[in-house]
Amino acid sequence: MDTVFAKQLLFHGSWLVVPAMAWLLWRWRRDRRHRAVLAFLLLGCGVFAWARFVEPQLIQVDHTELRGTGMQARIALVSDIHLGVYKDRRFLERLVDRLDALPVDAVVIAGDLTYEPQRLVLSEAFAPLSALRVPVYAVLGNHDQQAPGPDIDAPLRQALRAHGVRVIEGMAFTDARGIRWAGLGDRWAGKDDPGFLRAAVEPAPAIVVAHNPDSAMDLQPGEAAIVLAGHTHGGQIRIPWLYRKVIPSAHGFDRGEQVAPAAAGPVRVFTTRGVGEVGLPLRLFNPPTIDVLQLRP
Repeated sequence: MDTVFAKQLLFHGSWLVVPAMAWLLWRWRRDRRHRAVLAFLLLGCGVFAWARFVEPQLIQVDHTELRGTGMQARIALVSDIHLGVYKDRRFLERLVDRLDALPVDAVVIAGDLTYEPQRLVLSEAFAPLSALRVPVYAVLGNHDQQAPGPDIDAPLRQALRAHGVRVIEGMAFTDARGIRWAGLGDRWAGKDDPGFLRAAVEPAPAIVVAHNPDSAMDLQPGEAAIVLAGHTHGGQIRIPWLYRKVIPSAHGFDRGEQVAPAAAGPVRVFTTRGVGEVGLPLRLFNPPTIDVLQLRP
């Protein structure tokens, strides 16, 4: 079966939970003998309905202060938008509206902008990003660069560039406010080599944007004031203990601020939980989130 068709079938077929809940409620009112079992099934359906129809559409804004970075900046970090089979342009428009209302110096998109994008017209799907009034910096992720694919690296870069988004993979630069930035490509695609940072004429700690937080393991403390990443979704369906089994990190990254015990010394990492879904079109105890990061010296 075509994987895109299977995911669409799952996505749309999940609406069957609504008549299922109506039937269970009808039975519960009439069947006193089995009310406990029916109530349990009704509760399960209710949790599923929340995780499928409500929580994935929420957009939460979290504020975090990060001291000791050596720089002063206010950044909105998002990741894993995953436009495609589960998320569409309307969600991106809502996300951009929330981002544009925030008093930040820059917006950072830490990869995985797509998910099963075969039916997307990229230039149209990402057009809402052109409404952002501050600089937007991005890297691509494994779903954009063929792991699992398809590889839409070149056309996605073109679409983002057309809407004012600067893809910063493999480069380091200093912006107009004196903030140094750098970007790493996706780790699973083998594009996160930080060698260019060591070749810089005037090396200085940068805000390093990476999709996979595991990329921080190859950095040195003097190269990164902090690494901003995504990829993990914070487990997406955050059932205690179980969610850790599905987080795609080889080094235990989850969400929020952590320290990478890199070979040359510790590197600070902040991982956002993302705003989209893969696999199952569900989020539980883990809503789509914009992280507003206040960096301080």
